[in-house]
Amino acid sequence: MNKYQALCIFYVAGGSLFYGYDSGCTTSILGYEDFLEYFALTPTTIGAFGSAYYAGGAVGSFLNYYLPDKFGRLRTIQISCVLSLLGSAMQTGATNFPVFVVGRVIGGIACGIIFSVCPTYASEICSPEVRGRVGALYGFNVNFSYMFTEWVGLGFYFLPGNAAWRTLLGLQLVPAAVMLFASFWMPFSPRWLVMKGRDDEALETLKRLHGSPSGDDDFYLKEYHQIKSQYHIEKDEKLGIVAIFKRPSYRKRMYLILTFSLFGQLTGIIPLQNYQVTIYTTLGFSNVFSLILTGIWGTLGCISTATAFCVVDKLGRRPLLFIAYGFMIPGGIMLVTLWGVYEAGGSTNISIGKAVIFGMFFYGFGYGGFINTFFPAYSSEIMPSNIRATGTATGYAVFNITVILLTQITPLAIERISWRYFLIFLICDVIFIIIFSIFYPETKNKTLEEIAALFGDEVAETLEEAGTHKEEVLQRENVDESKHLHE
Repeated sequence: MNKYQALCIFYVAGGSLFYGYDSGCTTSILGYEDFLEYFALTPTTIGAFGSAYYAGGAVGSFLNYYLPDKFGRLRTIQISCVLSLLGSAMQTGATNFPVFVVGRVIGGIACGIIFSVCPTYASEICSPEVRGRVGALYGFNVNFSYMFTEWVGLGFYFLPGNAAWRTLLGLQLVPAAVMLFASFWMPFSPRWLVMKGRDDEALETLKRLHGSPSGDDDFYLKEYHQIKSQYHIEKDEKLGIVAIFKRPSYRKRMYLILTFSLFGQLTGIIPLQNYQVTIYTTLGFSNVFSLILTGIWGTLGCISTATAFCVVDKLGRRPLLFIAYGFMIPGGIMLVTLWGVYEAGGSTNISIGKAVIFGMFFYGFGYGGFINTFFPAYSSEIMPSNIRATGTATGYAVFNITVILLTQITPLAIERISWRYFLIFLICDVIFIIIFSIFYPETKNKTLEEIAALFGDEVAETLEEAGTHKEEVLQRENVDESKHLHE
């Protein structure tokens, strides 16, 4: 990987900072009594503002049916940054609950756009051998920003009055401002450029991204020809969502993404993460200690992602998921069993409460790095170029729609049925890992174009076959350079 590609990848991975920080804010401010009192919040209104954010996320994901293919992946990121600045400013300065909720909706739209377009963009600018680690970096940023928010949230807890929650919310402006500023030095996706007939720009971008400083690496030349050849096969396909479901190979890919999006949230990770403070206080811990535990949760997620980063391109995507559920299912069993024992004992044994938290953390380790690495990499790489943005957006839309439901009902569910609520998610985990083991193929170290063969689609040419056209591409590049010098 050359320096320029590395810088671009680090930029794109910043898209997950939006979601990580925003979800961390949601967790921390529920531990601020001044925030709860300022808006006179109840379990119903707490669920409402949480749901409002994810409803905005669903809208943002649906907007990616149109924006990335029309204006490009990069322009779509810029649009989301502007929306995020607006929504964050409204949340920070809100003087009443409706203004705060509208700000959360706008912020959710921005997050829905950028969180689902960045994996598409990342998969199109990185080389095959690092694509899994790019997904891991994306997941690491989710966990790092969440961890950062929780530790900062603990520090802000001691600020007087409303300064704590307003400052915490105001920091949402930083990721959006930094990404908007840096975007003006980023390239357009080479595959999007090919889709728009801007072949010369695509070739030049691939050379900058995947060419070696010495100039003796011809990978970008073969890749360029393969991208063009594959696009000519696929370009006549209609891009509408209905048309996608009519083609068996595309339909199968969509089913894989949608199934994972649904069951990925039916793991119960959002109820555990967003309502940690509620769970901890239910188990008898103070607000301050609960905020400390949320910081530890975020730190554990970073450790998990660092582990996934080291193994994803060596082991592959499928082993990554088996490792994840190898932690999550035992963790879920500990969580529901020990919580039930805690309640049966009259809520007096604090050591049992600590054991429940251990089960949560065991569960969170499995999800935090391994699932957050798998989905952004896998969902974007299994879709062909002409529907990649649409397919990824659909997956994240299902993600947000599912989270809306969970966010709304979780405060009441914890209050009414406590540990029994999480038994539902444990059952869903067992169901999904069986589905996964049967239907999900391995995609490790394949180019995006070659993955089509896994689903029965025609592959225009392999990289080796594309290499036979290297001289043709070089000749074109030399002609373009000569023309440029002449002008």
